[in-house]
Amino acid sequence: MEKDIFNKTHIFYDHESKSQAEAFENVAKFVAECGYVSDAAQYCQGLKDREVEATTGFKNGIAIPHSNDASVLKPGLFLVKFDHGIEWNALDKQPITLGFFLTIPKDGATEHLKLLSKIARKLMDKNFSQTVIENDDPDILTAAIEEI
Repeated sequence: MEKDIFNKTHIFYDHESKSQAEAFENVAKFVAECGYVSDAAQYCQGLKDREVEATTGFKNGIAIPHSNDASVLKPGLFLVKFDHGIEWNALDKQPITLGFFLTIPKDGATEHLKLLSKIARKLMDKNFSQTVIENDDPDILTAAIEEI
C-alpha cells in the first residue's frame, strides 16, 4: 500500500458516532483535516449519496464507504474504529464497528475499483479480518493494512 494512500495517521478512533449520519460527518471532518478533501460537507454528502445506491456494509461489522465527489483531492484509505456499533443496513444486518473509508478523485475510477477489490479480497482472509477487528494498536493496524 502506497504511503500517500494509507499511513498510520489515517487511523481514526471514533468515540462519538452513534448513527451512520454522525459517522459520515465525523469521518468527513477527519479526512478534510488530513487534506484529502476540500469540503467535508460535500464529501459527507457524497458518502450518503453512495449509500443510497447500495449498502457499503458487508459482514462481521465491516463497511467500505466511499465517494468520488468533486471535493476529493487525492486517493486515500482511512481506517475507522467505532466505539459504538453503527446501524448500517449491512448485508448481515449487524452493526458496523470498523470502516475502510475511501476518497476517490473524479478521474480515479479505475484505481478505486482496484483498491476496493483488494480490500474486499483481503477481508476474506480470516487472519487479516481478525487482526483489524480485534486490534486497536496503530502499529499493528498499519502493518495489516500495508499488506493490502
